[in-house]
Amino acid sequence: MKITIDTKTNEVKVGGKPFNEVSEANRNVVESVIRDFIRKNTKLTDYEEDSVWMSYRYCIGRHTIISHMRAADIWHNCKGRMSDERALFNAFDINREIEMSLSFMKPSFHFPLTSLNRIYTPAVDIVCQFMLDYNIKSKEDFIKYKDIHVILADNDQGYKIETVTWEEYLRPKVHELMKKWWKNDSMSEDYAWNYFNEWKDGKLTRDEGISTEFSKLTKDMPDLKYYYLTDLEDLFVWNDLVHCFDKEHYHKSILTNGEEVEWFWSWTNNIELKDDGYYYSTFGYRKIRVPVDKWNGSYSPYIPDELIKENIY
Repeated sequence: MKITIDTKTNEVKVGGKPFNEVSEANRNVVESVIRDFIRKNTKLTDYEEDSVWMSYRYCIGRHTIISHMRAADIWHNCKGRMSDERALFNAFDINREIEMSLSFMKPSFHFPLTSLNRIYTPAVDIVCQFMLDYNIKSKEDFIKYKDIHVILADNDQGYKIETVTWEEYLRPKVHELMKKWWKNDSMSEDYAWNYFNEWKDGKLTRDEGISTEFSKLTKDMPDLKYYYLTDLEDLFVWNDLVHCFDKEHYHKSILTNGEEVEWFWSWTNNIELKDDGYYYSTFGYRKIRVPVDKWNGSYSPYIPDELIKENIY
């Protein structure tokens, strides 16, 4: 099918016929070819850049299918169509939105403000690495923490972690509350904490007054029965998009077949082989290498360790 464009009249012909006179199927083919040409050979317009900026600010932190798909749409339509500086800014800005979402999660992650529009470590990477470093093996282990503070540091990671557990936060408050409630300044902190834990475990039903006060103290604590990791996992696709735009932190390796591949670190669910011979997802996440040119936001192949012959950078 031959397509001609008259730049003087702005007329498009398909096989010698005016565009509007060919079949709908052929018009669709022409539209697809022209859009693909524009996507591969032009830079983003100001309108497109603004639309990308507005869409990820709206979609990040939401849990709908269309919001999840938007990350892949952005990469498909934007890769190679912006300057390196703009791509790095997008990586930083998307990561900042992810940081904001993680600050509302339980446990709450608090990230530092930086003056440079550059990535030191993507936010989701920090969360997953925290779970590894602190030996988090279950949701119960995870929600023992109330706050995790990320602090910039001069080390290999570029940051350090300081934590506050719910026990560290609540112990002194419970102690002060019970001393005032029962007017007993000599009450030990251990006694108050043990009493509180018995109440929390449902072993105490007396003293409705103190029970009401305990309920106020713990109203923001996550309930294990209703706790899910979707708030975190729905950010994984956006974290991958951060890596796609963050060219400064690409890796490159030579594979055992001689191929050179650029890739980034990503995260996926841990898996476990069960007695029935099948693998099932288990709690926690593991690092995988994802080729930049193969990432599509839904299923992307990864590079196993045994296929790496040599790391270039």
